[in-house]
Amino acid sequence: MLLDQFDIEELFETKCRCFGSVGSLTGAAMVAANVAAAGAVISTVGMIQQGQAQASQAKFQAGVAQNNAIIAQQQATRAQQQALLDEEDFRRQQSDLMASRRSLMGGLGVTGAGSPLAVSSDFAGESELNALRLRNQGAVNVNRLQQDVMNYKSQAGLYGMQGRQAVTGSYFRAGGT
Repeated sequence: MLLDQFDIEELFETKCRCFGSVGSLTGAAMVAANVAAAGAVISTVGMIQQGQAQASQAKFQAGVAQNNAIIAQQQATRAQQQALLDEEDFRRQQSDLMASRRSLMGGLGVTGAGSPLAVSSDFAGESELNALRLRNQGAVNVNRLQQDVMNYKSQAGLYGMQGRQAVTGSYFRAGGT
């Protein structure tokens, strides 16, 4: 027996009349089911949007961390350049001072032997030690800034991973709904 749309509707109405008040209960149950389904859809969309919003926030934070890494790298480069300049300036000042001392000693008729030689030698040694200290301090600053660069890059990677996990998690939560 072939049924068309009219036959199906007629059979449905007949069955609803046979069950009396149960038919109206079925209608209410259908409305409740539709409302529940609509709620699930809305909840699912909300979960996905929440995951995407978290991913956007994480992407922004990753961008900030990348910018901080770039700034720290620039600071490290500048600190290295400044340390070299400071060392060169110090050596030049000490050389000028040593030349002035030699000139003064020569003007006074002091020879470069004996005690004046020992004093000049000590001065040269102290000058070199202080120049090396300046170089070392520059290297310490550069190392600290390079560590900042690595930390910012790691933080950017972590934010990127959190963003991807937020999106993936939202899909799983939405699928569970």
